[in-house]
Amino acid sequence: MAKYSKIAILFHWLIAILIGANIVLANLAEDLPRAARAAYMSPHKAIGISILILAVGRILWRVAHRPPALPDKVAGWQGKAGHSVHIIFYVLMIVMPLTGWLMIGAKGNAAPVDFFGLFTLDMAVGKNAMLADIGHEGHELLAAPLIVLIGLHILGALKHQFIDKMPFVQRMWP
Repeated sequence: MAKYSKIAILFHWLIAILIGANIVLANLAEDLPRAARAAYMSPHKAIGISILILAVGRILWRVAHRPPALPDKVAGWQGKAGHSVHIIFYVLMIVMPLTGWLMIGAKGNAAPVDFFGLFTLDMAVGKNAMLADIGHEGHELLAAPLIVLIGLHILGALKHQFIDKMPFVQRMWP
């Protein structure tokens, strides 16, 4: 069985865990008053920056290192669909954090983001209500497709593993 490299596996699981954490944090903060929401949104922002950095690293790693070939039993259309989903994931892992950054940075009153107590990062991009609205709408609109793709990704891996009896999970398991 052809496995992904240890670095690719590390990128995959770190990013997956961070995306999951950010979805949970955003959902927990959704209906809270502004003051209470900050306790969830501060780590949400730091995690978003982490996802952006890791996604760029993952893309650079992927360009330099070919993934293992798919098993011969995988239909051509399934391989193409999987490849397309991965490309969309890469785009979303870049665009989601950037729209979040734009959303908070263009409001004009963005406090620096505390990056897990290590340092702060100034998110300001200059006050521009239109850009802040574009960032907000983009961030909100992209969340649903991201969650759907995550579900499809998991279901596809489980289908290949348990219905098709191919060791898909082991390819990306540490």
